[in-house]
Amino acid sequence: MLTIRAIPGQPLETNCYLIADREAGEGIVIDAPWKVEDTIAGWAREMGITVRWIVCTHGHWDHTMGLADLMAATGAGAACHAEDAGMLEHPSFAPFSFPFTLIPITPGRLLAEGDVVEVGAHRFSVLHTPGHTPGCICLYAAEDHVLFSGDTLFAGTCGRVDLPGGDPETMVRSLLRLRELPADTTVYPGHGPDTRLGNERWLQRVDEMDLG
Repeated sequence: MLTIRAIPGQPLETNCYLIADREAGEGIVIDAPWKVEDTIAGWAREMGITVRWIVCTHGHWDHTMGLADLMAATGAGAACHAEDAGMLEHPSFAPFSFPFTLIPITPGRLLAEGDVVEVGAHRFSVLHTPGHTPGCICLYAAEDHVLFSGDTLFAGTCGRVDLPGGDPETMVRSLLRLRELPADTTVYPGHGPDTRLGNERWLQRVDEMDLG
């Protein structure tokens, strides 16, 4: 049985997810906002699991700012798509400016379309869904009917395309791809509440929308 717990991290209420197979004694974390390490490590101890990987859905600072602390607290390695690896290795707040320090991280695993991230008996397929950044990914577990969508898809909307690396046309193609997944898929996004794919009826007209 798959266990999913979520905590919104600072400073932008970015969702961090702990996904666990308690029977197998292992789990992964998706995204690493600031100041979530104590909660995540506590949950892992409570469940009796080892966290294998912290998977970043993309390289933006609000999803990676707590990565070093979370790796230290759990002993997990970092994973991301190859096209966003440079954003972890050379982190930046650009185009914004904040009075915080970002710690460079070298990913231990570079993910690509079609790769599989295993959590015990559960298999998450890597879907490359650029548009918000060139290396945006989603993790999809078909048998469990769950999708971790990062900043590609939210309840009622999609991720921004006006930041460096964003591209409206590419985002539309990624959303059209997600639209084809089963309607009963539960979507766990990078910000905000979870949703069901079938409830996101706006996706039916996304190819007619101007996301720019």
